[in-house]
Parts: sequence; structure tokens; C-alpha cells
Amino acid sequence: MNVVLQALLYCAPFFNMLRSIKENYAFSFKQEIPLLEALIQFIGEFKLDMTPLAKLEDGPGEPFVPENVYEALRQKNVFQTLRGQQEDAQEFMSYLVDGINEEMVTILHAHQASPAQQAATSPADSADRGTDSGWLEVGQRNKASLVRDNSQESACTPITQIFGGSLRSALTFPNSPAGSVPGKPATKPHPPSFNREPFQWLALDVSSNSVDSIEEALDEFVAPETIEGYTNLLGESVNATKQVLLEKMPPVLVLHLKRFVFCYDEGVQKVHKFIEYPQELALSPNWLARSQELPKLRNAKYRLESVIYHHGEQASGGHYTCDLRRSKDEWLRFDDVDITSLESVNDVLCEKKDRAAYILFYTICN
Repeated sequence: MNVVLQALLYCAPFFNMLRSIKENYAFSFKQEIPLLEALIQFIGEFKLDMTPLAKLEDGPGEPFVPENVYEALRQKNVFQTLRGQQEDAQEFMSYLVDGINEEMVTILHAHQASPAQQAATSPADSADRGTDSGWLEVGQRNKASLVRDNSQESACTPITQIFGGSLRSALTFPNSPAGSVPGKPATKPHPPSFNREPFQWLALDVSSNSVDSIEEALDEFVAPETIEGYTNLLGESVNATKQVLLEKMPPVLVLHLKRFVFCYDEGVQKVHKFIEYPQELALSPNWLARSQELPKLRNAKYRLESVIYHHGEQASGGHYTCDLRRSKDEWLRFDDVDITSLESVNDVLCEKKDRAAYILFYTICN
């Protein structure tokens, strides 16, 4: 839990969001948002001081236990966290961020438009969005395709504005097999369909022998996949092709490296190999979907802000540490209450024998 709080504390958009709420809104929430309020109190324990760690007269200060955060977590049924209990860092981060987002949605719903206002705007909204099942989108060569937007089900909150992106999943089909059967008329090809799905982080499979870097993991993430025996609209069994591409990218890109895989004979095992990750990540055009966002994403670059590591051999235990970028030229290593200054970013990027990168935080470069 400590490394996730530390990484979020050094995530500038997240920290600035909490500070803005603290400075601009009164606390009259009456325990409707215990987790958000606890985190606002948590950041209040820190003062902004950009003096390099080595030059601080009193060092990094005394460590403390964020009891209010623990207590807020215990109020969430999904959290059973107790002090000293081992948690998976990715699962904990997911529950934590989702919990904050749910509390923000609660606030938004409490201040949403009245039923009369909603009724006045609903016809136009319905006309724009089309049917509940999706709408037809005309693409290249005037070909229509069915688009379903599942991201519209997610409320826009400060959390989704920081971490939220969207994926575009395409399902394409070959010409109907009936068209090649003698004596039967040729049928029209099955139109492709697209789903738009929201995400708050990307889970990357690193178990393949062809994956040794973040870029290769993203290549694998967007690689087309054949779905055999798919039943099309005509009731015919065909081989469909599915591909997931990045459509909208968030200000903060969180990459979860799937280190733990299930083996039939040995159960859950850890993938120990070193995965290279760059200080600056440029988005490859091969990862991007054709959309209105494409022009501004072509040259987008992300800067590494923090790395959460997993120590240990097994998925069921181990230890977590993290490296965080404190300023342009200063990186710090956190190991529970021990904080050390790193000589350079090369200490972050290099292979480490006793730990493996598990979660990466990148922020978009302006």
C-alpha cells in the first residue's frame, strides 16, 4: 500500500487535483466520501519543498502512518486492508482509484440536473447518439460500420480526466462462405463492428518470448487476433479478426506489467525477466486507431515519473519498493521508511537483480 500512495503523491496531476479540492471546497460531505477526504488530509501532511534531498537540513522528515487512510479503506466493503497486511500493488491501486472515482460520481449525481432539465435535453442527446445498440459510422470508401461506445456509460470525473483513455476494438470478417458455393447467390460481406471501451491503465502481457521491452509489449497488445468459428449475422461459422488499438490517451498513462501468470502444472508463477522501459515513451502509429484524436497523438510523448517494483519469487508474497522522479534531475528510491537519492535516471532504467518493474507511471509531455 505504501508504494501506491507514494507514487500517487508524486503524480503531479493527482496531487494537484487533491490540493485544488482542499483549497476550494469546504468539507461538508458528511462521510459520503471518506476515501477522498482521507487522501486530502493525507496530502496536507506534506509541505512543498523542492530542495534536493541531500541538502535538506532535517532530511526527509519523520515517517508516519496514514491512519485516516486505513480507516477510510476499512469503510469500503471491497477493502479488507489492515496494517501490515500484504496486498497486491496493482489490485490495491485499482480499488483505491476506483473508490475515489465512485465517490466523485456520487457527488456529481447529487448535483445533477433536475428531471425537467434532463427531459428538455434528452431528445437532442438521443438523436446524436442513435440507438442504444450503437450507430453507423461511415469510414473509408463510404463503407459503413457499427460502432458501440461503452465509454459513455462512465461519468466524466477528475479521475477519468487524469487517468482515463479509451480503446477501439475492431471485429472484421471475411466475405461470407456462401458466396463461393456453386448455385448460391453471392452474399454481402459482414460489416465490421467497433467497440469503444474506457481504460484507466493498460495491462501488458510480458510472458511472450518476443517481448523484452515496453514497446514490444504494446506491439503485442495491439496485434490482430484470429477468432475461429465466429457466427456471423447469416448464421455462418467464419474466422473473424479482432484488434484493439489506442484511441484516446490520458494525461497520466499507467502501465501494469502482468508479471504473474497461471501455469497448469505449477499454478501462478512470476515472470522474472527484465523488461526495458524508456525514460521517454513515443507513441507508435501502429498502436493508434483512426479517429479524431489521431493527429495530436501522432507525435505524443510520455515521460517516466515512477516505477513500482516487486521483490520476491512468488505471487503470494514479496515486497514492494518504488523509484520516483522528484524534480527534473532528482530521482528518489522509497523502501518503506528508507528514502535514498539516486545518482541518475540510469539507476531507474537499468536491470535490477533483486526486483522487477511491476507498475509504470508516465505523464504526457506538453
